[in-house]
Amino acid sequence: MNSLKFLHFSDIHLDAPFSSLGSKIAVAEQRRRDLLQVFDRIIDLAIKEAVDIMLISGDLYEHEYVKKSTIHYINKKFSEIPEIKVFIVPGNHDPYIPNSYYQNFEWSKNVFILSEDRPKVFLEEYNACVYGVGFANFHEEKSLISNIEPVDPKYINLLAVHGTVDLNFKKSRYNPMTSGELDLLGMDYIALGHFHNTLRGIGKSGNIYNPGSPEPLGFDEEGEHGVFIGKIEFVSKKEKKLHVRFEKTNRRQYKSLEIKSDCFESDNRIIDRIYREAVKDENRDNLIHITLKGYTLPGYHINAADIADAIGDSFFYAVVNDETINQYNYEDIMNEPGLKGLFVKKMLSLINKAESAKEKHLLMKSMQYGIEALEQGKVEVL
Repeated sequence: MNSLKFLHFSDIHLDAPFSSLGSKIAVAEQRRRDLLQVFDRIIDLAIKEAVDIMLISGDLYEHEYVKKSTIHYINKKFSEIPEIKVFIVPGNHDPYIPNSYYQNFEWSKNVFILSEDRPKVFLEEYNACVYGVGFANFHEEKSLISNIEPVDPKYINLLAVHGTVDLNFKKSRYNPMTSGELDLLGMDYIALGHFHNTLRGIGKSGNIYNPGSPEPLGFDEEGEHGVFIGKIEFVSKKEKKLHVRFEKTNRRQYKSLEIKSDCFESDNRIIDRIYREAVKDENRDNLIHITLKGYTLPGYHINAADIADAIGDSFFYAVVNDETINQYNYEDIMNEPGLKGLFVKKMLSLINKAESAKEKHLLMKSMQYGIEALEQGKVEVL
């Protein structure tokens, strides 16, 4: 019986600028090297697993930032696995546009860019057909899957596609699809890209998979990241079976931590608590976002930037966010006669009507600074 083994990954975003890391140029450069190291891991995994094909579901690189040397490096790695056919669908960050490397670069013979010019490739040796739907622009408001022709169930049929599934976007739509629409295509495996977190076996047929980014790219991508290794085989003339497993590939992790107190007293004591609670061996190579919550002594302002600098050597990267509130008794102040009581009463009314935690926090901060201004004639904002 025929069978086909594959490796599926997407959204590695080679040469990403990592602008979220701010002015830390050396850190951003290392993160770009991390992505290349993870790409190497994926190639090594494909060799180790002896896969027949590799499916890359978009955003292989950043069109606006990618260096030609990086493209040469990618292609060199592909050329070192000539026995593995590589199928790429362009994503919204690496679209198939006239000045793209997908159109203006001589790729290794085992690399196939799936686009409107080449929407499918038949693999006679595996009795399989690989379809691809990628981006021809940075933005695709309408679904692109309607142009896919009916599949022949006598073959192993796979689809690589970049886009959003089962999300109702009123704005910023990126090749919107539903899992029901994808089910109707009759594919044996749908290799999805665009989401940076993992989706496994969605849809009525349970054959839509999104591996997420193989290396996390931000604090909204916590946890392990990796790729899918899969196999499709005929178990009879009419029945095929799909096996899929996840393989971890990430080099670092993003982690968010909260430190709370009823009364933060000084930056030094906060630094001591961070060392006790967050500085651990498993965190030293990671990117850490520490949020301080709770209350501070009246008049004391946390210097988050200084704290981040003080703990910086204990992590690959650290950022500290202050969401504390000065320890005033606002209920008592509200009942005081005069301007201060009236101000607190008005602010508490707005806080009670806040529609989000962020809005509530900003209003609490504003009330804190307002009280300080009324009491001291000045306010110190760090």
